Amino acid sequence: MSKKHKEIVQKQFTKTAEAFTTFAVRDTPEILKEKVEFVKAQPTDLALDVACGPGAFAVAIAPRVQFSWGVDLTDEMLRRARAFQAEKQALNAAFVRGEAEMLPFRDGGFDLVACQCSFHHLPKPAQVLAEMVRVAKPAGRLLIIDPLGPESDAKFELYNRIEVLRDPSHTLTVRLTEYLRMFDEAGLEILRQALRRRQRSFNNWMLRAGHAPGTKRYLETRELLEGSIAGDKAGFSAQLQGDDIQIVHNEGMFLLTRKNSDGASVRP
Repeated sequence: MSKKHKEIVQKQFTKTAEAFTTFAVRDTPEILKEKVEFVKAQPTDLALDVACGPGAFAVAIAPRVQFSWGVDLTDEMLRRARAFQAEKQALNAAFVRGEAEMLPFRDGGFDLVACQCSFHHLPKPAQVLAEMVRVAKPAGRLLIIDPLGPESDAKFELYNRIEVLRDPSHTLTVRLTEYLRMFDEAGLEILRQALRRRQRSFNNWMLRAGHAPGTKRYLETRELLEGSIAGDKAGFSAQLQGDDIQIVHNEGMFLLTRKNSDGASVRP
């Protein structure tokens, strides 16, 4: 990650730490529970959550594993993750500062390595995936959860314009076809996958990025989104709802493991 983008990420998530923590940790417990169930963690697992933010997943999975680590670039997010850990009394969890592209852990140390809702902030997602593979045990599992970009080139371009306008730390929302290519090139096989349509309030989505109704960035993003509604030009399936807009993020959930040299998976 370049120094400039690192600074953009740290500035954005320091500014929005309070709002982001509220929404990520408190507002959708059923979605967090679904993600924890999806991974089917084992009591002997050593788990790592990359770009852990306020620690929601790392703390939620802690009761099901031997130990749960979280790593994040932003000090304020780590402070809030530790506060949430203390609130939930998750004694078998810890949080450290580090970059996703250069994880501060030894090779082959984890049974489960997760990264959720973060790949769209990463300039080099394939490099982060390689780091996740590096720190996973040979039969370890990788969990990636992130929104999926539209396959249509025109929708893909407008979708990401809207995302970057809302949040300058956004780089690119990866398409499903690109994820599948990336997994294959990294020597990974999908053990389990699910596609979800996550309906969201536009107003809440903007608050999570630090933009209240009426602010300049809010108005610019809303104007661009409203212009995309006819014909769903940006792939958000946006619909006006009073003073708000309902949008949809198509989310991919992937549980992966390494393949053997003969192409078969290394089953955990």
